[in-house]
Amino acid sequence: MMNLNLMNLSLVIYFFAGIFYFIRLIFTPLDKSKQQDKLHYLTGFKKEGFGFFASIIFILGFLLHTVAIINRWCQAHRPPFANLYESLILFAWSIALIYIIIELIYKIRFLGVAVSLLVVFTFGFASLLDSSIQPLVPALQSNWLTIHVTSYFLGYGVVSVSFILSIIYLIGFKKSYSASWLAHLDILSYRLIAFGFPFLTIGLTTGAVWANVAWGSYWSWDPKETWSLITWLIYVLYLHLRLLRGWRGKKIAYLNIIGFLAVLFTFFGVNFILPGLHSYL
Repeated sequence: MMNLNLMNLSLVIYFFAGIFYFIRLIFTPLDKSKQQDKLHYLTGFKKEGFGFFASIIFILGFLLHTVAIINRWCQAHRPPFANLYESLILFAWSIALIYIIIELIYKIRFLGVAVSLLVVFTFGFASLLDSSIQPLVPALQSNWLTIHVTSYFLGYGVVSVSFILSIIYLIGFKKSYSASWLAHLDILSYRLIAFGFPFLTIGLTTGAVWANVAWGSYWSWDPKETWSLITWLIYVLYLHLRLLRGWRGKKIAYLNIIGFLAVLFTFFGVNFILPGLHSYL
């Protein structure tokens, strides 16, 4: 019960963080090159005040979220990655973690609204599922579990934020925002993919090793395995076209969106449409 209360409290806090991020966004045009000096002086204090509170509230939600995950781990006496409910909670946590790191490094808050919305939506979906602590199925009783799942979800968190950047880029492109601002979004989105790709690779390779331990084969073309490979290949293509073919802007943003949709299908669609060895996740 305590764990569920912590989860619900963190959900509420994320929601209020999103409200403050949204209010700040109202005072701050996305394209700063279009911001007039008079508007900047009139709204500068307000936007930074709302932005500061939004960041503090979001971090507080993340800390409670982390405590809830640790508490569930202690209660279950196992890593809390055993079913779809726990996977969604970890997915939301990884998105929040990556966003906090990005905000601290790049001093940007315009992503806060979309990130908060995604985290709240993920939490909301999780709340519809069975949250009871269940024993591990035999296939999950392996020391590879923590490495495999943690690597994948860190990668998923990174590409989720990169996806949001690509969406904002396409919106900004349609509204003819400044080229320098759009280029900044494009570069940051790419850097995130470059950072997250090794985590996806570690997740894929450790999953193959784990499969050999659990089922006696490194690869069985299970739907989850197949779509994990498809997702990985999409991001290989992304990096290839970016680095060797010089793709920039809209084309690479659309490919990034396709990659994220593949992540969502790997994570959700396979569980409900293509049941297999990983149906419990």
